Amino acid sequence: MVLEVARRLEGEYGRLEWRPHGDPLDVLIKTILSQNTNDANRDRAYAGLKARFPTWEALAAAPVEELAEAIRPGGLHHEKARRIKKLLQELAAQQGRYSLDYLEPLSTEETLAELLKFEGVGKKTAGVVLLFSLGKPYFPVDTHIGRIACRLGWIKRGEPPHDKLDPLIPDRLKYQLHLQLIRHGREICRARRPRCPECLLGDLCPSASLSGR
Repeated sequence: MVLEVARRLEGEYGRLEWRPHGDPLDVLIKTILSQNTNDANRDRAYAGLKARFPTWEALAAAPVEELAEAIRPGGLHHEKARRIKKLLQELAAQQGRYSLDYLEPLSTEETLAELLKFEGVGKKTAGVVLLFSLGKPYFPVDTHIGRIACRLGWIKRGEPPHDKLDPLIPDRLKYQLHLQLIRHGREICRARRPRCPECLLGDLCPSASLSGR
């Protein structure tokens, strides 16, 4: 079913080729800022962070209170500020510099394990760095993807979504399917009032059948 879902979504939304989305450390910090907020607030928080602290050295040296104020629009700013500062301190202690370049030659599994060592970095956050910055095949699961996967019957509620879905999605489809499922979740398979009659996956979806499509 995964291949058929991917085929239909590509037909609807077009083919997507992988492209790098930025430096790994930038992507990691931006993804931490995205936790429990929307894209607009994340971007405002990230812009405030970079404007206030133009270098990682300046950010790492700043008090947590100043960092929290800079990222206030992203919500949970005190907790995120503490985690970001601690992450940079650990990175400097381990690598002698503020960079994640040491991850590039590692395997996907090794890179995931390294990223998960940082406090506040779970499999979704690590997966975004893997897939979007480092070009390593991993399938991050956000709320939209998790919801669609449950409705399609790919995972059950309560199951660890990354452990279940990452092996299920072929490597060549992980980038495209991640982005297209998110788009489909925002536009059609919404959390409330999903637009089942308009969904091109309706005949594959047990939830659509239950809703009386």
